[in-house]
Amino acid sequence: MRPVGGPSFLPNSADTCEAGRRPGDWQVALRFARLTGGFWRGAGAGKAWFWSLALAAGIIFGVFVNVTVNRWNGWFFDALETRDAHSALVAMAVFPALALVAAGLGVLILISRETFQVFWREWVTARLADRWIGQRRFFRLSLSGYEPANPEYRIADDVRWATEPVVDFAIGLLSAVITAVTFIGILWSIGGSLTLGSGAQAVVIPAYMVLAAIAYAVLVSLLVTLVGRRLPGLIAARNEGEARLRFALMRIRDHGETIALARTETGERRAVAATYDSLVERWRAMIRQRGRLTWITNGSGALVPVAPLLLAAPKYMTGEMSLGGVVQVAAAFVAVQNAFNWLLDNFMRIAEWLAAARRVNELADALLRVDGEAPRDHLTVTPSSDASLRLDAVTLIDRDGRTLAADLGFSLSPGSLLHLSGELGLGKAALIQAIAGLWPWGRGEIALPRQASLCVVPHQLHLTEGSLRAALDTEPPSPTATLADALRRYGLSSFAARLDERWDWDKELALADRQRLALARAELARPDILLLDEATSALETETALELIAQLRERRPDAIILAFGPSAGFAEAASHRLVMKRAGGVVRIAASEHVALRSPEPLDEPGPAQIATGVAALAPDRPH
Repeated sequence: MRPVGGPSFLPNSADTCEAGRRPGDWQVALRFARLTGGFWRGAGAGKAWFWSLALAAGIIFGVFVNVTVNRWNGWFFDALETRDAHSALVAMAVFPALALVAAGLGVLILISRETFQVFWREWVTARLADRWIGQRRFFRLSLSGYEPANPEYRIADDVRWATEPVVDFAIGLLSAVITAVTFIGILWSIGGSLTLGSGAQAVVIPAYMVLAAIAYAVLVSLLVTLVGRRLPGLIAARNEGEARLRFALMRIRDHGETIALARTETGERRAVAATYDSLVERWRAMIRQRGRLTWITNGSGALVPVAPLLLAAPKYMTGEMSLGGVVQVAAAFVAVQNAFNWLLDNFMRIAEWLAAARRVNELADALLRVDGEAPRDHLTVTPSSDASLRLDAVTLIDRDGRTLAADLGFSLSPGSLLHLSGELGLGKAALIQAIAGLWPWGRGEIALPRQASLCVVPHQLHLTEGSLRAALDTEPPSPTATLADALRRYGLSSFAARLDERWDWDKELALADRQRLALARAELARPDILLLDEATSALETETALELIAQLRERRPDAIILAFGPSAGFAEAASHRLVMKRAGGVVRIAASEHVALRSPEPLDEPGPAQIATGVAALAPDRPH
């Protein structure tokens, strides 16, 4: 299987945080920026920049429309104050045009923002999903011991919550900066200075409205930062609890039959209740923190519209400011507060974004780590000098260093079918995964034919909801007639006409039919090495022999390893290995060559080889 995602998506390992250290908020933000910044580079950069610039243009023009509306307010209210009917009528006639322009800019901003969000999320999701699926990292990560919880949720949901708000933040921040600069000018020019006292004791405060607006915004921002500093961590804990609850409920659905037969639903109910209790505590901690923050946000929201009126009242009373000026100053003060209080208004969303970005970063870091971290004892996988599959003194251990299988050795030439039976235990899964390149822990060497393709046929084929054509999944896609013929050869004639019917085939097909489908799929994949993991256990022996013969006829040079006591394996095998567990470790206890259809006569291993657990099954292996 070739890698799907490119390595450039993830930053260098030097960019990741050291194990055991929880990155701070700024580190999370910078890490996420490095992770997703490739959207503006490469093949899709044109689309990214187009929508970015369209959005920026809409925001800039929107601010100038707001300034124009502010000036219109001064014009209109001054006309009312002076009872200038002509000016008031002209102002009312102009306003619909302003409203139309503002509405058009709103539509431009909406379309640009949401289109940009969709494209950016598509880019990040595609690359993170490709990275997770590519080179079977989803499986390798599950074995690693440092897989973050619920990686599928992080790709499906956290990417969305980590990308969409950033666009809104960028819109708000750009708008806030332009608004602050523009409306501070209005406050400065219309508000002027304030004189306190008279005569020699008079004190002049220049640009007092500007100073008041800045001081008020700084005070509120400091209070919000101080009170709400724990909120991002509490939101992250809540999101983690939600994911754990979903996982607990999904587990019951996925293992429903086992739970129902074993009647363990009471224990499952307790587990779900315990998970939800933990989630409730996390919610309550977050609610308490949000309550403290709401004291500041709601208090500020009530005070902001009143404060500029109180500040402008003295100048209005003395005739230094007109009614239109008061309205303009009040609107400008509110606009400046909204700009300066961007952090206040978005604090909750920033906290939620940081939690989502942190979870996306953790998955990206884990994917990077699983590629770059080799175990201390690891298997060597090399191309064989001939077309054989060979294991030399292979010992398999688990992640904690416990030995699962020891001293495994054999060699198989093209066309061989080896049946491994006996007490396989956990060693079976480890050996299958090791040959497939998924199990890194162990010692020894596995040699595979150069450029060989490998296919594992599982005991129970997993089928996604969709069509049978998609389930057969060949590259390049096979013609309909080829797929239908394969289904007929493996006893699935009734499904040949339903190739494009979308269905939940996991529920539609019985286990025996799924095993037939898996064998048909294996044939269509045209592998050089086939690993059958109890792949005919639901079939009758005679039927299994017919299907295995069909597979060998179509792939006569394929090397087949059949694991477990499934029907037809022993009868169809050209070689047999009997495994035995001693002290929890699987070793070869006996070997047998069966002259069924071996391409060349094979020498039998001697007693010394069996005693050491090494069975030489190819004619060119030394004894």
